[in-house]
This record gives sequence, structure tokens and C-alpha cells, in this order.
Amino acid sequence: MSKEIQLYLSHLIPLLEQRGMQITDQKEISYGAQIKLQRQDQKANINLYYSAKRGLTKVIGAPDGSALKPELEMLLYGETEESTEPGMHLWHAWIGSDECGKGDFFGPLIVSAFYCTRAQIPSLTKMGVQDSKKLNDTRIVQIAKQLYLAYPGQGASLILNPPKYNELISSFKRQNQNLNDLLAWGHETAVSELMEKELPAEGILIDQFSKAQKAKFRLSRKYPNAKIIERTGAERDIAVAAASILSRYQFLEAMAKLNHRYQMSFPLGASPPVIKAGHLFVEKYGIQRLPEVAKVHFKTSQHLAYAPESS
Repeated sequence: MSKEIQLYLSHLIPLLEQRGMQITDQKEISYGAQIKLQRQDQKANINLYYSAKRGLTKVIGAPDGSALKPELEMLLYGETEESTEPGMHLWHAWIGSDECGKGDFFGPLIVSAFYCTRAQIPSLTKMGVQDSKKLNDTRIVQIAKQLYLAYPGQGASLILNPPKYNELISSFKRQNQNLNDLLAWGHETAVSELMEKELPAEGILIDQFSKAQKAKFRLSRKYPNAKIIERTGAERDIAVAAASILSRYQFLEAMAKLNHRYQMSFPLGASPPVIKAGHLFVEKYGIQRLPEVAKVHFKTSQHLAYAPESS
């Protein structure tokens, strides 16, 4: 049995027992472990699987109509599978997180988290909070500044400028990890900054960036009692939308500083104009300074004759 499953079970079993569920059997199965549960005449199974690629997978087995199934789903997944609530949860206070810059050769990676309550939804909506991809840069700057003023202490951002980003991604690669692992660590870091303030959050919602749900796994280990959802399209949730705006704002601020410092205009993305700008930067400052402004593990670096250190 993997140490990840053992750790998860060490947190899960006490929570099951608190709910009156007895563990009638526990055994190893192919690629994982199985526990059998019973409460009065209700029975269920939980299968846990772990792989480095997919992370931790949880499968609940219970008869149709079982009273245990929705309770287990809420405990293991943070929601019931049948939930159709537009915000993807029924929490009254929660933290959302999102990132910006992961696909841009130039500039930083930003991960932000935002705490909000249902009582704040009308004012956030009136402010114009929505998925940052639906807003132009001018509106993002305006709304972000309003968020900081109106909700002090409810936002947190991790800013990884290129030098720090390159240092970290090299370190992760030496541990046979990749960008998704770095992103998971980034979400954990931003969310933890708010969690450590002991805000009364009922759950955490993360915009999903990988099928393995690595951010959820990292946060589950740190906060075993927290309800955590990692889902694609989470930006339609107001807290995740606010986090996406803060991330985009911090990214724009960082890019403005880069443009000013190097007296250049750094395009976004990893397209031909980006390569052209890269050649211009190398001509002005030399290839050895590329890590000051770019994520050098991108394949774009190869067009500029930059060879990142092997990891």
C-alpha cells in the first residue's frame, strides 16, 4: 500500500468513525486499498487508488438508495455527484483559487485565492466580478483594485517572477515532477495563506488544471477535514472568478514592470511574435539573461538557442 493511501486513510478513518461507520474489513487490492463500512444495516465500500500520474482516486461502492452513499460523497468529494447547484457547491463561505501566466513564455506565474461569503455575492456581482477571460485589461485593473479596497485580507497571491519560477521548475523536475506539480504547490500556497487566517471557510474550490487533481490532493493532506473541489470551468463561481481577476491583475502589473525595466514590449503566449521578441531581447541583453524574463523550460527557448540546465 502506497504511503499516500496510508496517509489518506489515517485521516479518513477517524472521520468515518465519528459518523458512526464501522470498518468491517480493510485490505490491499491491485494498485490500492479497499475498506468496507457498515452503519446499522447500511453497507458500503471505498476503493482508493494512487499513481504518480493520476494522483489519488476514490471510488465509492454502495447499493442503490443507500443512505451512506451521499454522505460518503460529501466527505470524500466535497459534494454529491448529483449536485446541480450553479455554484457547484452549497457553502455559505468558501475560498476559490485560479492561476495566470502558465502558458506565457514571458513573465511570471501567478496563483491567487479569494475568500467570500454568499452575503457578498450581490456586491461582487455589482462590482463586475466574473471570469477574467471575459474582461478586458482595463476592467480587470479596475475591479482588482476595488476588490483589494472593499475586501481587505480576503485575497492572496503567489507571484513567481521568471527567476524564481525557473529555479522552482528545475527543482521540481529534479524530483521527477512537472509543471502541474508546481501549479498544485502554488494553489496550496495561496489557499493556505487565507486558511491560516482562520477565516470560517466551509470549503475550497480550485479551477482544475490537470486530470490528476494534484492541487486537491496536496490540500487534502494539509487540511484533511476540509471539503475540497477541483473542477474545470470553476471560474463561473464568484470566488474563483475573483481569484482569476487578482491573478490577471498581478500578471499585468508584473509585465508592465518587465516592459519598463528592459525597455521592450513582451508579447503574451508562445507564438511567432514571442519568438521575435525573444530574439530582440537576446540581441540587446545576451542569451544568458533570458531566465530573467522568460520561462526557459518552454520549447520556445530552443528557437533562441537557449539550452536550459538538464534536470
